[in-house]
Amino acid sequence: MKRLIGVLLALIVACIPMRIQAQDVSLSFEYTGQKIKVEDATKYYSTDFELLDEAPSDCGIYIAVTSSGPKYYEIKPKDVEVSVSYNKDWRFGDPEIEKYVCECKEDLNFKLMINMNDEFEAENDYNGNYHFIFSPSKTTDVKVEKTRVEHPDVEAIYNEEGTFIYSTIHGVEPIKLTDAGEYTVSFDLDEAYYESVPFKVTILPRTVQLKLVKQTKFVGEKDPVFENEDYILTREPGEEAGDYKLTVESKSKNYRYELLSGDVFTILDRRENETLKKPYIKAEPKEEKKEEPKKPEEPKKEEPKKSKVPTGVLVDKSVNLVLLSLSVAGIGYFVLKNKKQ
Repeated sequence: MKRLIGVLLALIVACIPMRIQAQDVSLSFEYTGQKIKVEDATKYYSTDFELLDEAPSDCGIYIAVTSSGPKYYEIKPKDVEVSVSYNKDWRFGDPEIEKYVCECKEDLNFKLMINMNDEFEAENDYNGNYHFIFSPSKTTDVKVEKTRVEHPDVEAIYNEEGTFIYSTIHGVEPIKLTDAGEYTVSFDLDEAYYESVPFKVTILPRTVQLKLVKQTKFVGEKDPVFENEDYILTREPGEEAGDYKLTVESKSKNYRYELLSGDVFTILDRRENETLKKPYIKAEPKEEKKEEPKKPEEPKKEEPKKSKVPTGVLVDKSVNLVLLSLSVAGIGYFVLKNKKQ
């Protein structure tokens, strides 16, 4: 019945003096997903003159019957811009189509395809309502991008087992550095897929603290050995008695030595330090004298006391002294007289 009515409508349209043809589209709309209605239209037909139950929503050319006559109008596909870029995770052996990644603002599902002219196309179920515009449009115009691998600068202390630096990419060999110093390094990666950005590594020498025994010598003697397999000691110049500062220098760039004690070398004056050259003699302990036991003292015999017997004569000592002096003087006089004769 619809088919018959459409044929009759076609005959009526053919008789209209306006002589409207199917390609003469007077109205154009963009696809919205909603029904597109024409003002004052009472019926809608397809270009095959099939009467539609309601206003169409899909893209295409339609005929709207209005009070002023039939009008041809078009619903155009909505343009959807799609950005195409290189897939950095793609590897040789993967499907070719997976080499490309698509991004678009619309939340639409489609499958990327490549035609015979290496142009991108979208396979979808939207009945032609969307027009996918790819940028770039051809595979040959897609820039092949490598994964840029970066690493922050590193500062570490020397380790006898080596310093290892690891990449965030699985399966990449770590960088191993064995000595202190400054290095510019990058990871050894497949250049077909990666771009390894160089970075700086600083390995500082390990600090070793020394506690040395104080060293001395006498004026005029040679210095002791200030060197071993690890470091060299250097003292301030001078050969007079006094103290001289010691400094230490490492023989290896991997170690740094620091003197905590024994950093002063002393030259001694022999005259003032003779006691330092004399051998030390240990004093033997003195033997204690054993005291012999004392014999018991014999009791003293008491002497009989002399009793004083009174004579009845009192002798004056001063008189006796005068008499003695006169006797000596008299003897001396006679001796001198005899010598003169």
